[in-house]
Amino acid sequence: MLEIYLKQLRKKWLAYSAVSFVTALFSFFMVVIWPSFEPYVESLQEMMELPIYQALLGEGAALTTVESLLTMELFIISDIFFMGVILLVGVQSITREVDSGSLDFMLSFPIRRSRFLLEKLFAFITISATYPIFTVGAAIIGSLFVPGVDFHPRGLPAFFLGLFGRWVLYLTLTCLVIFISTVFMDTSKTLGFGGLLIGVSWILDTLAGIIRIADEGIADILQYTSLYYYLDGISITDDIIKDGYGAFPFLQLVFILAIGVGAILLALFLFDNPIRQKREFK
Repeated sequence: MLEIYLKQLRKKWLAYSAVSFVTALFSFFMVVIWPSFEPYVESLQEMMELPIYQALLGEGAALTTVESLLTMELFIISDIFFMGVILLVGVQSITREVDSGSLDFMLSFPIRRSRFLLEKLFAFITISATYPIFTVGAAIIGSLFVPGVDFHPRGLPAFFLGLFGRWVLYLTLTCLVIFISTVFMDTSKTLGFGGLLIGVSWILDTLAGIIRIADEGIADILQYTSLYYYLDGISITDDIIKDGYGAFPFLQLVFILAIGVGAILLALFLFDNPIRQKREFK
């Protein structure tokens, strides 16, 4: 039972948790420098009001608290790094196993193909869950090391919920790339179409922020068609701090989870029932 899951935990824990360690390091560092950074907040805030920064960081982004510094920097870093991790997981789950011949060996055991894929996905979910935990933990440790860092009473919980929401989005994108890999059973096509899905979605969200000043209608259309618009960590953190925990976007969470669950269910079906696939394995 769970041999594949445990094997993945042992083999992939470092690669899959790399982003968690990076964001934790940045989180600790930014909390530590906040007392030295705070005197320059007012002058930097004027720069934050430029349209390009509003597009990248979200409309109404402010740089007035330690929480705002954390969210502005970390969610941009997370989006960039997780793009690579998502593609890596999508490729390594199936197509790289096919290329190396290890999939034939694994499936020679009395195990369903769908279970093989599901245990690999659960291993990634388990390891990547360190992303919100390590990042918030590092912020707390940083505040203990440096006196004078005052979080909003809802600051850290809001930051954690923002990280959690973004983590759910990353898992859904991973499920979509895995689905693409089961459709094509080809490493280069998985990288190509998976990269296109992630890249176009990120570009649409960014582009919508840039053109919002000129045309809000088109900006809304672009954002609603971009997965990166949903469960935005900066917005979640900011809204919860301002309005309380009821501001968490539960409907967006359900919507994104539904896409991810639907994608992985289709991937499991296709993996168990290969349909018109050029790549064959036992």
